[in-house]
Amino acid sequence: MLKRLLLGAAGGILAVPAAQAADLPVAPEPIDYVRVCDAFGAGYYYIPGTDTCLSVRGRVRAEYRFAENELAQSYGAHWRDMNSSQFRARGYLYMDSRTNTEFGLLRAYNEIWVTDDSSGLFGFNGNGGGSSVTLWNSFVQFGGFTFGRTQSFYDFVGYPTWASVFTPQISDQRQTLGAYTFAFGNGFSTSIAVESADDRRSGIEGWGYGGTKYPDLVANLRIDQGWGSAQLMGALHQVWPGYDSYGTTPESELGWAIGGGVVFNLPFAAGATVNLQGAYTKGAFAYATSSSTGPGNAFGFTGDAGGYDAVLSSPGNLELSEAWTVSGGFGFAVTPTVNIAVAGGYLDYSNDANPMNDFKNYDAQGQIVWSPVNGLIMGPAVEYRYVDAEDAFYEDGSIWTGLFRVQRTF
Repeated sequence: MLKRLLLGAAGGILAVPAAQAADLPVAPEPIDYVRVCDAFGAGYYYIPGTDTCLSVRGRVRAEYRFAENELAQSYGAHWRDMNSSQFRARGYLYMDSRTNTEFGLLRAYNEIWVTDDSSGLFGFNGNGGGSSVTLWNSFVQFGGFTFGRTQSFYDFVGYPTWASVFTPQISDQRQTLGAYTFAFGNGFSTSIAVESADDRRSGIEGWGYGGTKYPDLVANLRIDQGWGSAQLMGALHQVWPGYDSYGTTPESELGWAIGGGVVFNLPFAAGATVNLQGAYTKGAFAYATSSSTGPGNAFGFTGDAGGYDAVLSSPGNLELSEAWTVSGGFGFAVTPTVNIAVAGGYLDYSNDANPMNDFKNYDAQGQIVWSPVNGLIMGPAVEYRYVDAEDAFYEDGSIWTGLFRVQRTF
């Protein structure tokens, strides 16, 4: 009996740890916290479970504009019915992902705008307002390759002013493209790209373009260093007309453009820069400027508002248009929170087949920007354009706009 009692007690004692072990809670899974990625600057985080760094940022912009179109009044347009004021709000979303790979940097970038306009400037009777969504940038970069929608590789945009209504007399175009950039080192690089030709078509006076046959071919040579940056660029553009009104088929012509620009960082003032750039085009007007406003259209600002790639001079014959531009600007910080910038530009457009539509544009812009805290800017800007018509059939005239902008970037 004593033996059986001792054995039973011993068995009970041994069973207690086993029961207690079975009652212990299961260890929790480790938490995968979001980690800061400092490889590409501030604002990047690792996407959990990956080695990809992501930055999500935004911007809010509000603008209040007023404009006066003397050019339209000169042509007897219904200027009393045209909008001279505009309220605008715009939201921005930036998404930038980057991954270092054995082949180089892999990057995917999206930039989306959502805009609401009370009414379009120079629209009629209050029409032209509403909301719109713009895919401003959407591209993939892998090694030296770029695929998608981004700034044209022809463009060298270094303007110090907002130029909110009038785009300066430079090429400033988002394109859907494919490109390769080779870096030589020490800030030198060269790029070659095939770009969508549709966005660079400025029309054929007397008829119109046919379907797109070949993309534009673009190349540049660039340097970026501590003193600033500079670029030489060129483009080939096919002028491909449709059937003309005479029932003939004009031959295709090859348009082209060359240009160059430079930006200097000046040492005598904080944030001081000066830039100069110019271009010459033949049959590729949209490479000279993104804003023509010629006498053939009193209130247009983009596309073929005043200039054409070519003129149908006679049945089956095209005369390519010529244009050249020069622009420059200067910006500097007056105080740590106040910045001033001024700019000017000139455009000369001509075509011997129709000199009646020849014109010259003279532009001037200026602005004062106050940044009371980091990421917030506000201030006024003024833009002026004088259009000098070469033919007496058109009157000369001017267009000016004033605006006040408030913008928060985060």
